[in-house]
Amino acid sequence: MRSWLLPLLFAGPLELGEQLAPGTGLGVLLARLVCVAIAMGGVVAIAGLGWRLSRAHGMVAGFAAAIWFELAYFAPRTLSEPVATALLLGAGALLAVRDIRSARWAGLLLGLAVAVRLQYAPAALVLAAGMTPLDRRHWLNLAAGGAVALAISATAELIMGSVPLAWAWHNIHQNLVEGRAAGFGVSPPWWYLESLWQLWGPAFPLILLLAAVGARRYPALFAAALVNLAVHSLIGHKEYRFILLTTAILVALAAIGSVDVLRNRLRSGRSVAQLCGAWLLLSLACLLLGSATRQWGSSGELMSAWRTAGTVPGGCGVAMYRSHLNISTSQLLLGRDWPLYEYDAASAGAAQTSAAFNVLIAPARHAGELPAFRQLACADRRKQRFCVYVRPGTCHAISADAPHAIQSFLRRHDR
Repeated sequence: MRSWLLPLLFAGPLELGEQLAPGTGLGVLLARLVCVAIAMGGVVAIAGLGWRLSRAHGMVAGFAAAIWFELAYFAPRTLSEPVATALLLGAGALLAVRDIRSARWAGLLLGLAVAVRLQYAPAALVLAAGMTPLDRRHWLNLAAGGAVALAISATAELIMGSVPLAWAWHNIHQNLVEGRAAGFGVSPPWWYLESLWQLWGPAFPLILLLAAVGARRYPALFAAALVNLAVHSLIGHKEYRFILLTTAILVALAAIGSVDVLRNRLRSGRSVAQLCGAWLLLSLACLLLGSATRQWGSSGELMSAWRTAGTVPGGCGVAMYRSHLNISTSQLLLGRDWPLYEYDAASAGAAQTSAAFNVLIAPARHAGELPAFRQLACADRRKQRFCVYVRPGTCHAISADAPHAIQSFLRRHDR
């Protein structure tokens, strides 16, 4: 359902980290640093868009993009949205130059962005159509760059033994025809607007107003943000990160708009610094007073549990037992090549009689259902949703355990 570009991009850092420091999570850190570097490219692109207008525009826009809490939160995540967002912002900055050579590189970035995140294709088309001059040479160079991007994606699929670009069809068919994504839950069309209000609070209308002012400078960027929001609003399954491109563009245009509104007062470096300080305060206020502290960071307890499980001496198999999450196993965070099993409420009885694992991750309230295990640690002593338990002895898997291995579990639950 997805291009092999990102997995291959992360494979190198992950392997390097495993070779340098096995079982420490260094590979995850290195992969995240790659994402940070890509995200910083997006910040540079926003600063470049502002710099084309004035020094003050460039400094405020770049600073706002660098410190805005959502962009900073998603920057180190190994997800398609922040990578594709940075690529599209880079393409926008190149298209703003209105140079033939820049058009070629812009086409490459647009193509890579779509390969990484297919759902951003409509926004990419709007951006290209709105910012590319009506000149045949520009469009030919743009198309040439896009063709190179598709060739890179196709090469990645060939390396992994897949049919080139077939993932795009599978993605559309499984999500829109078979409704696979809807199986993770659906939300009404206005859900993203509600989420933005919850995250930004009273700053939401302020940012929209400033973004509308900044849109006079880059109307195609504003149109791309709105199209991206509209497309994702029509899709039943919604997650806030899906509209990261919209968020980034709105913040960038709002920062540019804030300079336009205060341009008569920004006559010194000190006044520009004060405006940057205002953006920092606004970002902190949204972070601390909005819903971000409740919505984000909840995976830390689960990650800690898996890392603790990987340190158990003599461990030979790990089971996730009655988790409230649909998917919560992680061979990568475990850092060990041990078999993984998952049991929900319906298969709890099978876990209670299995000897296939000697390490267990389970909510504390269910621990008594497997009396042979003793508690080793709970990452959160108050919630106790992901506690690690161990039992003495080794592992002995039989054929009855196979249906509960992680891959079988995922297939059975259509994941």
